[in-house]
Amino acid sequence: MSYVIQAVLSNPRRPECDQITIPFPIPFDQYDKTIEMLQAIDLGFSVNRDCTVDEVNSRYSVLNTLVGTLVNIDQLDYLAKRLDGFCAGEVSQFQAMAHKLGLSEIKDFINLTYCCQQTTVITDFSDLEQIGKDHTMTLNGGAMPIDQYQAVNGKEAALQLINGGRGVITPYGVAYDNGMELEPVYKCPISILPRSRSSGPARWIW
Repeated sequence: MSYVIQAVLSNPRRPECDQITIPFPIPFDQYDKTIEMLQAIDLGFSVNRDCTVDEVNSRYSVLNTLVGTLVNIDQLDYLAKRLDGFCAGEVSQFQAMAHKLGLSEIKDFINLTYCCQQTTVITDFSDLEQIGKDHTMTLNGGAMPIDQYQAVNGKEAALQLINGGRGVITPYGVAYDNGMELEPVYKCPISILPRSRSSGPARWIW
């Protein structure tokens, strides 16, 4: 798969226009051409959420909740870029927490990419020692001295976590939020025209 998200988009104001399928992140050398394709059906001109998501194809199946919603092309591109660098553990954390929180707005998905690493998601209960060590590492911000890590009683930490009863079963594993809050890290983009890869697609407020 050469894309993180492949979306089928349409113009809700012009239902007579054909759908357009776009892979995200948009390849650098195809950005201008993609915007031209969108503008041909009166989309992609501004930072407004003007594209209807008709279909999503992605390893991140939780993103199917975007179907039927309105998105902005640059927001979708940015989300794909954020997800593109995730390791297997982060993929599970993102999907499990998105399902647990019932997310369907693209802004919330983007914000989740900044904090899902604070959570613990168990996808395999066969190695309690490793589960406990991983959980302890997560609680310490993803890093700790090697001697402290080795000293962790992983099985004890895992059983304490599991027996705490705060896990939520999702299709992507059992999720423990560890007190994570979905903070509004991501704000709305503001337009810069003309928009091209030479000038950048948009400027973002943080």
